[in-house]
Amino acid sequence: MKATWPQFAARRVDRRAQSARWVGSVRPQYSNYALEIRYGLGSFPEVRVLSPELVRLSGNSEGQLPHVYPPAEDPTLCLFDPREREWSSAMTIASTTVPWALDWLACYELWLMTGRWTGGGRHAGSEFAEVTETTP
Repeated sequence: MKATWPQFAARRVDRRAQSARWVGSVRPQYSNYALEIRYGLGSFPEVRVLSPELVRLSGNSEGQLPHVYPPAEDPTLCLFDPREREWSSAMTIASTTVPWALDWLACYELWLMTGRWTGGGRHAGSEFAEVTETTP
């Protein structure tokens, strides 16, 4: 992670729990965002925008803030479809999760301007919590 994304610093690495947390800043297009990435072995990576606060568009046909996982007050970005197994623990956070977060943020910025989500995918719901990764 450090070699590919030096702006991300490991804030907590728990070798016993086999988990890590990185915090860093990115600029996909127009704005700077502080991101937090959490990953525990055997689970999916979780990405949160720490700042600026994500804007919600009330009355938007795709939801106030599309393609995020609940809870609404602390959403995580929907970067892949767990049902389609688009991510596995054999992949690296640096080569998948961070680029996907940049893509999500670019789509989010366009959504703020147009009110339409252009990032594709199936809108995330509570099924994320129900899907767990199986170790090969």
